[in-house]
Amino acid sequence: MKNNSKIWWAFSISIGIAAVLALALVVLFWHQSIQQNRPILQEIFARYGHTILVIGLALIAWFGFMFARVFRNAIIPMNQLSEEVELIHSVNPAHRIQLEGAYGLTQLVEKINTGAEQYEKLEKSVFDRVHIAKAELEEEKNILAAIMAELPEAVLVCNKEGMIILYNSQAKRYFSEKNTTLKTGRQPDIAKDATVESQGKAHLGIGRSIFGIIGENIIRHALGEIRTKLKRNEENVTSTFVVTDRANKLLRAEAAPILNPQREFSGFIVVFNDITQGLRLEARAEFLVRSFQEKIRHSVASIKSAIEIIQVYPDIEPSRQHQLKEIIHAESRSLEQLIQRESKEAFKQTRNQWPLVPLSIPDLFDALQKKADERLGIELAVEPCTGRCWVKIDTYAMILILLFMLERVCAETGIRRYVCRYAENEDIVFLDFSWEGSPLKIEKLRQWETMQLNFMKEGMPLHLKEVLDHHNAEIWSYADQQREKKSCLRIYLPAFRPQEQDSVRHAAILPASRPEFYDFDLFHQPGQSPDLDNRLLKDLAYTVFDTETTGLNPAGGDAIVSIGALRIINTHILTEESFDQMVNPQREIPLSATKIHGISDAMVQSQPIIDVVLPAFFKYTEGTIIVAHNAAFDMRMLQTYENRTGIKFVNPVLDTLLLSAIVHSAQEDQTLSSIAGRLGVSVVDRHTAMGDAMMTAKIFIRMIPLLEKKGIRTLGEARAASEKTYYARMTF
Repeated sequence: MKNNSKIWWAFSISIGIAAVLALALVVLFWHQSIQQNRPILQEIFARYGHTILVIGLALIAWFGFMFARVFRNAIIPMNQLSEEVELIHSVNPAHRIQLEGAYGLTQLVEKINTGAEQYEKLEKSVFDRVHIAKAELEEEKNILAAIMAELPEAVLVCNKEGMIILYNSQAKRYFSEKNTTLKTGRQPDIAKDATVESQGKAHLGIGRSIFGIIGENIIRHALGEIRTKLKRNEENVTSTFVVTDRANKLLRAEAAPILNPQREFSGFIVVFNDITQGLRLEARAEFLVRSFQEKIRHSVASIKSAIEIIQVYPDIEPSRQHQLKEIIHAESRSLEQLIQRESKEAFKQTRNQWPLVPLSIPDLFDALQKKADERLGIELAVEPCTGRCWVKIDTYAMILILLFMLERVCAETGIRRYVCRYAENEDIVFLDFSWEGSPLKIEKLRQWETMQLNFMKEGMPLHLKEVLDHHNAEIWSYADQQREKKSCLRIYLPAFRPQEQDSVRHAAILPASRPEFYDFDLFHQPGQSPDLDNRLLKDLAYTVFDTETTGLNPAGGDAIVSIGALRIINTHILTEESFDQMVNPQREIPLSATKIHGISDAMVQSQPIIDVVLPAFFKYTEGTIIVAHNAAFDMRMLQTYENRTGIKFVNPVLDTLLLSAIVHSAQEDQTLSSIAGRLGVSVVDRHTAMGDAMMTAKIFIRMIPLLEKKGIRTLGEARAASEKTYYARMTF
């Protein structure tokens, strides 16, 4: 209830009580007066009744004025003072009270603010000491999280109920939803897309169930196998199985248990490796072997038949014998060619297992230039070339090869300056190192190829030729026909066309604060309970969202132009799992709306329509409590699309506007900015969907301890208390 309403209700009740008491006194006085005095009283009332009424009304007005003044200057400020002191002690020590009221009250406010400054300094001192004490432990957590994040294998860590508490970037790549329609902005086939959405898998995220990503039966089977092995005290307690990712790649999964100090099952880790290419290579190798066997069998059978005929009929006529010998010779040559061809193909298959990474030639030359100068004293002058040719190499091995070759060329020629250039011809890239003088003899190159690849105490347990073969590379030396008295050492490499890389490992950067792709506190989360109302607010998963629209009248045709959302797990905001999408409203955006949120018609022209965005947002909110500021408006906007999209949001909803009215009932201003100011939340990107969603999320987290002090700890208690507030009566 607003403060003005409180004043008038209190005043009306007080006047009503006073009027009833006055009337009772008059009636009592009338009945107790002597019979002969009643005519006198009647005459007085008849003559001065109007005057008495005016005086009475004046007294009532004066009483009302004084009552309102006392209420405004003393009673209301005292209520506000209580709430603001609670703010200082609970969530925002930097908050300072600014109240107008009676002199004594303002003096009290000054004393409280002075005490608050001392309290803030003391709390900061304590916080600093605690922060220092926790720094080492937090750093260890961050090191673990950062390393896990950048492993080439996909990793999921779950608690015993199957709730995900950690995943790394590779897991996100395998299992995150890739909604191409959001990127392309195509106009969807609604029926087809609805089917795809309904059959799609759940989003990967902290606090979500692994059963939405991988079949529950597979995981249950693996966990059962692990528990059985644990009971038997087997050495190998892992379980291995095969699953598919979003792109239908085959992944080899290995699940291992997490045990507490009492060796009780607390959770499990699943590590995934992409085996698609490996299986293809195996299938190809098997095909080659079978084909090789059939061809050999055919050739051997022909040779055997010819030899048997010669042995059985030694006196066969010469022409026939010559014909049989020709068959033996032809089949032998065919067999020789077959062996050479298939051996080469098999070698290619083996070479595919050598770890090669894409690298541009300019980057290769840059690294080689520094190494040659530092370690050999050789100057490499790189000629400018157009384009950036790419090759796929083992960078360390290739630089070692080039240094190995330059060292020996320098020893042969005595030259310490070489000109480098590169070019691409169809599918071949060649690297040239030229100098003044005669070319190297081919015999010398072939001799070097048989040498072990060693350079200044570095090297590999392979010959130069073997390493070149693994790169499908060749070396040659020749006299440069275009440049007089110039010779070249040329290296041929297969060209590489950069595409989407299978696996990229980034630097494992240790974050200053806890990374947002894990939450180890979820080990202690209670199991999935159907009775959400009895769950503690701090234990629930939330989706905090906001919308920007063309106007404030959902029923009048206004539409959504932007949706921004964040997830909260264990009172921790997961900014890495955000949802931020503009929407083409398929109608003009009024200039008045653009001035507020900054979104114009041109900005949404290429964006997807709500039929595409809403299914993705619906999946994003699955299994969470929805939180918004003035949620009645945003939920009404979503409701207007129910008939059009067939999507209905049934999640429980909490409104920070209503919650603020509970914890700050004496405050007049319940706008998002005012609440943020009271709770010490920075106002950033106001009136953008993502900016307001972030602000609402931070406000909600800071409200939870305030609600607990009001005795509101569970979702059911928060919803029940919200329904009783004044603002709950607002509709759109």
